[in-house]
Formats: sequence, structure tokens, C-alpha cells
Amino acid sequence: MAANNQPTHDQFHALILRHRDLIERLCMRRAAGDYHRCAELRQNCYISIWRHAASLRPDATPLQETLWVVWQCRSVFSRLRFLRRSLLFVPLDDTLADSLAAPDESSLRDYIDTLADILTPHERQALQLMADGYNPDDMARELGIKPHSAIQLRYRIKVKLRNHFKK
Repeated sequence: MAANNQPTHDQFHALILRHRDLIERLCMRRAAGDYHRCAELRQNCYISIWRHAASLRPDATPLQETLWVVWQCRSVFSRLRFLRRSLLFVPLDDTLADSLAAPDESSLRDYIDTLADILTPHERQALQLMADGYNPDDMARELGIKPHSAIQLRYRIKVKLRNHFKK
């Protein structure tokens, strides 16, 4: 690659030409034969290869170079799969904001109390602090524990509630 570890356009083009068929096969397999999806994946692979080209060793053997290209493509596929699974947030517009009613504080407290029935008194107190918006450092000060313990406590409470209410 170039002296500043960023590839020149000619080096990048040569790298893509050497591995074009491999990238195409990987993308077509991932796209399950959908040409447009394959073209999108291929473009994302090229972008990833360009962005991370500095991490490719200049003295890499052809096999190492091929494995590096495969790694970049698989990273793209993994990232896109993660983004597809993540929640997509829609900004509130005036009509949507009017249709969503904010729960009043008393009904929210009642709901938290019903959730807390399965928790120990210490966990209930921590859940109440979480509901009040305390961060782990503030929770630790209130409960008289270390901040790392507060983080673990929050995690255990969430897991306990998820496992109980998932049934």
C-alpha cells in the first residue's frame, strides 16, 4: 500500500480486480440470489475494503490477502445483520405524538410495584432508584455499595424480570 498506509486508487483497484469473483460469490450467496441485494452487499464490501485497507499488511501472501478480503466481507454481512435486528426508531411527528398518551405517574408506580413483587427488598429499592432515573454511580451512593456492584445489581434485576415475565 502507499507510504501513509492508505492505498492509492490503483492499488485498491488492483486488489478489487484480484478478488472480484470471490466478493461476488460471497455477496450472491448472502443475498440468496437477489441481484439488487447482491449489488448492495458488494458495494458495502468495497467500502469496507477501502476503509480498512491500511490494516492489510503490505507483505501479505496471496492467501493472507484472500482471507483478509473474506474477513472484510463477513464483517459487512455481520454488521448489516446486526443493524437489521436492532430496533428502528421513528421520530415523533405531531400526529403520532398526539395519539400516544403518556402514562400518568400513579399508573407507572403501580406497574413498577407489580413488577417488583418477585424481587427482594434490596432489589426493589434498586428498581425504584432505576425508575427514578438514577445512574449506577448515584444508585451506589444511595444503596451504600460500590458502583460496579450497582451495575451488576441493575443487570441481575433486568435478567430476573425478563426471565420471570417471559414465561
